[in-house]
Amino acid sequence: MALSLAVLFACNPDKAPIDSTTDAPDTETDTDSTATDPPGDPTENVPDPTATTTEGDTTTEGDTTTEGDTTGPVGEDGPACIDTPSVLAVDAETPLGITAEAFLADKLGPRETLLTFSEEPLSLSDMWRGVTLPLTVELRYEGGEVRWIDSEFNPDHESDGFGGECVDRLEIDVGFDFVTDGLEFDEHRDAVLQLFDADSAQLRVKLLPPGLNGSFDPATLYKDEEPKWTVTGIEVGARLEGVGFGGELLNEVLVGEEEDGLAGFGGVAFWGDPIDP
Repeated sequence: MALSLAVLFACNPDKAPIDSTTDAPDTETDTDSTATDPPGDPTENVPDPTATTTEGDTTTEGDTTTEGDTTGPVGEDGPACIDTPSVLAVDAETPLGITAEAFLADKLGPRETLLTFSEEPLSLSDMWRGVTLPLTVELRYEGGEVRWIDSEFNPDHESDGFGGECVDRLEIDVGFDFVTDGLEFDEHRDAVLQLFDADSAQLRVKLLPPGLNGSFDPATLYKDEEPKWTVTGIEVGARLEGVGFGGELLNEVLVGEEEDGLAGFGGVAFWGDPIDP
């Protein structure tokens, strides 16, 4: 069962209400922990081309374009959007009017900042609520693929219920490090940096699953009380704008028992520069 957690808390006076401000799939509910005015989900108002498939892999070298294989449709009527990638050199001009190399020029290297856990919801355990940890984040580029994605609506897709957009974008395969001084988080992951304009970019990195490398135990994030809050996923959301780099630690939770519990998704901590989405 999926309901807004704000509705849940309205029916449960022992919990503090939480505004729903973070986009999530229809099968989940939204949580937003904003006790100290964190920047919010850094990818909240940026198009999220998740309902897509790859039509073909196009490699461009100079004036030569080579078409790759076409993947089959997803589902009976295919995905909402069909993405056609064109692989580019890192110093190649893009339709955004900037090269990947130029965009990354002032974005790479380690940055020292703070990871601050929110004060709400009150179901957060005392072990983590309001805690601040020294954090180092780093965006790395080590020759990863650069590609322009041409995204178009799939004419065979049943459009009822699709409220998204098919958005062209530049994608860059990068490395992303998220390491606290005490190694509660010691995460060194591959990521895809997405640019929808020449001035900003976003990335989302899943930490759980597959699993955390640091000592942080997701089972300690919420109080051991009824209804039980169980963390089923953790990821880092980030947004880059100018020289600014900031984001959130996001979690997916199940409130209650699996059969009739409520699924929720939202931020539990924030880090880096405050950047308006």
